[in-house]
Parts: sequence; structure tokens; C-alpha cells
Amino acid sequence: MKKIIYLLFLSLSLYSFGQEKKHTFLNEANGNSMLYGITTPNSNCPVLLRVNDRTKWNSFGNPESSDPLKNNVFLGQAENIHLEMRIHKDSLKYYRYSIIENDSVFLVDDAVLSTIDFKWNNRSDFPDYFTMSLGDYNVIGKDITVKVYKMPQKFKVSTVIIRNKPLLIPKILNKTIFLSSINTQGLSAREMIDLVMKKGKQAYSFKKLPFEDRDTIVVNDCIQSMLIGINNTGVDFIYKVKIIRYGNDYPEETVLTTNNWQNSKILIDAEYFKKTGTYLVTIAPEIYRSMDLPRGVSWTPPGSSFGFTVVEKKENFFTSKDFLKGIIIGGFFGLISVLILNNRKKSAARILAQKSQEKEIAKLQLDSVRSQLNPHFLFNALAGIQNLMNKNEIDNANRYLSKFARLTRNVLDHKELISLTSEKTLLDDYLQMEQLRFGFQYNISASPDLDVENIEIPAMLLQPFVENAVKYGISEKGNDGKIEISFTKEGTDLVLSVKDNGDGFDTAKDYTGLGLALTKNRISLLNSIYKETPFLLDMKADAKGTLIQITINQWL
Repeated sequence: MKKIIYLLFLSLSLYSFGQEKKHTFLNEANGNSMLYGITTPNSNCPVLLRVNDRTKWNSFGNPESSDPLKNNVFLGQAENIHLEMRIHKDSLKYYRYSIIENDSVFLVDDAVLSTIDFKWNNRSDFPDYFTMSLGDYNVIGKDITVKVYKMPQKFKVSTVIIRNKPLLIPKILNKTIFLSSINTQGLSAREMIDLVMKKGKQAYSFKKLPFEDRDTIVVNDCIQSMLIGINNTGVDFIYKVKIIRYGNDYPEETVLTTNNWQNSKILIDAEYFKKTGTYLVTIAPEIYRSMDLPRGVSWTPPGSSFGFTVVEKKENFFTSKDFLKGIIIGGFFGLISVLILNNRKKSAARILAQKSQEKEIAKLQLDSVRSQLNPHFLFNALAGIQNLMNKNEIDNANRYLSKFARLTRNVLDHKELISLTSEKTLLDDYLQMEQLRFGFQYNISASPDLDVENIEIPAMLLQPFVENAVKYGISEKGNDGKIEISFTKEGTDLVLSVKDNGDGFDTAKDYTGLGLALTKNRISLLNSIYKETPFLLDMKADAKGTLIQITINQWL
């Protein structure tokens, strides 16, 4: 009986040891916890991460350009993680956090920061910060999202996505060379027929062959660009396309490195592959600050590649038989084309040139309008800083100036189109800045069926209307002032709205204010460029408030 009890005790001890070992978190050589800061530098509440000793590698600094407060952490075969937060003692009551598993299961929802482990007083430069444990989580095959909010507005402060699923190998779905006009140089007779039968921009899709059996592209002025499409990885922004050329004039040359994906597709201009030589195109994830953990397991990101050769046109590229067929077939279709289309061609060319010229003029005028809007905005913002300083609100003026610096960089960016996410970030920054002066409330929302990351609109389209809502609508109302901004989908139309509860104004009257006049002029110019998707401006106002709506038809 004693032997049986002894064996049971030994089994339980080994099991307990195994369970404890499984959840062992990594420490540094001096015994301190090995912690990784996983929020962006802009975050006011840093979140820190510990991983267990089964983890093979991690990469904890992968921000997204579209959202300055969003970061991605990639882990290799982790089992458990521990999360902590650093927070200033005076900020405890203002912040809440949520932890979400696989974008749908809320493990923690709107939790109050109350469980304080210890005062973070080991460093003299952070005497008033506390450490809070956010808990331990199983992450096998999971994504864990940490969101930190500030109350009472509950706008997003920072987001971290901890990804512990294997990175997908990018599957190349298509490779297409675009031609700017019909050109039979370097093509077979069959390909010549196909191109002659088509009009306008042509596409010649080359075969998906292994690199050893690479395709040959003949250099000519007609090649415009190459389109590469891959399967949607969910994190396309970390996948870099690298083009390397091997040629006689240079043994190895990196021609291009880019990750400018749009809907899992990337367009590469012909200037990057027009030189003669052999090209290798590699698509693989590139994640920064990646480190192997003490287990010493190396890691190579999964990738895909293909190759092609670019050559100059040779005199004997065709066989005599192909050449004869090409002459006969090309001559036949050429004669028909000349007889039927010769007169139309000149007229069409004139119309096309005129439309192109009108579009370029409209774009120049549009740039001119925006160049006037920028100093108008900056002048008003600087006036806000001066107002706070005159009232001796130095702290608010400093915070206002800090937000103004980042906002200025975005305003002076000369992108013609930006995503709805970027537009929301710009408006968020501006309204947070003006809250320091006037204390109003605001909300920015988007319909859940809108792809805010990929839908783009003209930059600063709503900014002048939001500025008017603050300056003329609710600036005198204090905390009672409210502004609501929404992005909604109505069929294929995109509707952008700005609503305030100010005293309203006479929408039929022509005001001398520069911002509204320039914006009306800008919408008129946008309609001359985007004729198939007209912009409609509707303004309604009464004693209860003002509603501005911009409807972009057929935009979605």
C-alpha cells in the first residue's frame, strides 16, 4: 500500500512540475522579467509582453502607416503570454481596456485599471508610474488584440494585435505585363493576331513557369507596367516585393523593394524591369526587430519567387514562316483598319487631347485651391494656440502644440487621395486639439460594411466643414456642444456627414469666409475630374444645428 501511495505522489509531482514548466516565462540573465514594449511610441499607456520558454522567435515592432497608434506583434509557436501595462498614477480613472481573441471573443471588455502589482519606482525618470497586470493568456494558434481607451469619450488610444498564427506563404495568383498600345514587336504570329484584334490598353499574361524555365520579355517602348497579385494574407503590409537584376553590366543589383499593396495587388512601373538581364522577384514578409529567443532556433520567413529575362529585339526573332504569316495577317487587318477608322482616328485624337488637357488644368486648379486651404487651416490653428497662451493655459497650449505638430505633417502631405482611416485620424487629431480650447463632445463613426482601410477619398475633404462647425457652431456651448461625423454606405454611393448642434446659418447666403468658398470651388473641380462619380454637397441648417452632407455617387 505504501508503494502505491508513493507512486501516486511521485506521478502527481512530475505532472505538477510539467505543468509549471509549461507556463514558465522567460527571464533575463540577471533574473528580471524579460519584457517587450509592444505599443507604439505615441501611446500614453505602454503595454508590455512576456512570452513562455516554448516561444521560438518574436517580432514586436511592426506599426501600420495608416494608423499611428496601431502595432503588430508576431510570435513563433508561443503557448502562453503575460501582459502588463505601465500607467501614471493620475491617469488610472480615465482608462479602460479590452482584450479580444481572434477579432470576435471578448476575453476582457471595458475593464477598469484597478489591480496594481507594484509601483514602478526603480527608475528615477518614471517615479509616479504603476505597473498593472492584464493577465496570462493561451495563444496557441490565436490572435490576441489589446485595445486601450480613454474615458469619457472612449476614443481609441492604442491597439496591439499579437499574432501567433503561422505566416502564410504568399501564393502568386497572377503576373501580368500591361502594354500601353498595340505593338507586335517580339510576339509570335498567334499573339500578333490577338493584339491586332484588340483596341486600347492591352495585357499579355505570361505563363507561370519555374525560375529555371523563365519567360522572356522583349524590351520595347510599349511596355507600361507589371501587375502582381497574391492571395490575401491578412497582413499584406509586411510582405515586401524585392526585384533583383543579374546582368553583364552589374552582377547583382536590387532594383526595387516595396510593399505598396492595394487589395493584395501591386503595380510595378516598367522602369524597374526594362534593362536587359535576368530578374528574380521575391515576395516574403519583412518584420522588424525580430529576435531569436534563448532556445536558439533560427527562423526564415516563408516567401515565393519567380523570374524572367529581359532581352533586346533580335533581327531573327521570328522564323521565316511566322514572319510571312505575320505580314499577311497584319496587312489584312491593317488595310481594313485604315479604310474604316482613318477619319475617326484624327477626330478621336483631338477629343482625347482636349479632354486630357482639361483634366490637367483642373488638377492644377485643384492643387491651387488646396494650397490656399492649408495656410487658412494653419492660421486658424495658430490663433488657437495664441488664445490659450493669452489665457495663461500653458499646459493646454503645450498639449495643443504637440497635437498641432503631428497634424501639420498630415495636412502638408500632398497625397491626392487618402483612406477613410487616415481621414478619421486627421479629424480625430484636429478635434482633440480643439477640445482643449472649447471642451465640446464629438463622435466619428463608420458603417461596418465600409472597408475603411481601402476606400479612399480626396484628402481633407471634410476638414473645412468640421472647422466651421467648431468655430461658428459650438465654440460658445462648452461641454454642451456636440459634433457628429459619419461615413456611411448607400448602395454604391459614399455619404460623408458633419452634424453639429450650433445655432445654424443661412445656407442660401454667400459668405465671405475663405474656408467655405474654397471648399465649394474644390468640389466643383473634383466634379470636373471625376465625372463618372459626381460629388454632391447638401447643407441644411436651422436653430437646432447644421448638417453638411457630401454624397459621392458610384464611388463604391
